[in-house]
Amino acid sequence: MSGARALPAPLAAALHALRGPFVVADLETTGLSTASCEILEIAAVRVQADGVCEREYAQVVRTRGRVPPFISQLTGITQAEVDRFGIPVRQAFSSFLDFVEDLPVFFHNASFDRRFLAAASDQTGLAFANPVHCTLALARRAWPELPSHKLDILARHVGASDPTHRALADVRTTVAVALAAGARLARA
Repeated sequence: MSGARALPAPLAAALHALRGPFVVADLETTGLSTASCEILEIAAVRVQADGVCEREYAQVVRTRGRVPPFISQLTGITQAEVDRFGIPVRQAFSSFLDFVEDLPVFFHNASFDRRFLAAASDQTGLAFANPVHCTLALARRAWPELPSHKLDILARHVGASDPTHRALADVRTTVAVALAAGARLARA
């Protein structure tokens, strides 16, 4: 992997983690601010060393506040779905932690998800200490020629399904992007 030596340390670590096993995860939230918004949905996929998706986790979270209409429109997650299928954040976060175990976790735009995971840790008292990697950073390095590195642009570029703003669908797309970026960078 001669290309990994030329990468900055965080990208080299991410490329190494892609050898697996690893987890790709995504959060849907009620907005952008951890001060006033909450996790609405958590999803993750465990990926084996050979790139095969092994298991999936997805859970709607029962928020303390109402789901904003613009978030329902964006994600398709309604207040009725939250009321019927949502579980408390402590339970959802605990199940997520059990699912990821000590594996490295990839997010697309990881800084956003990390802030909400830190808020969930503070709220629940449960620690999230896994190594976190960013597929956005990998994609920017793998395909600098692209005009944007948003997940929908990357999905089309690598031939993956379009993201939908539902956490599990977006995770599946992110897995494809992560594996394609990792393969491209490993060959560089």
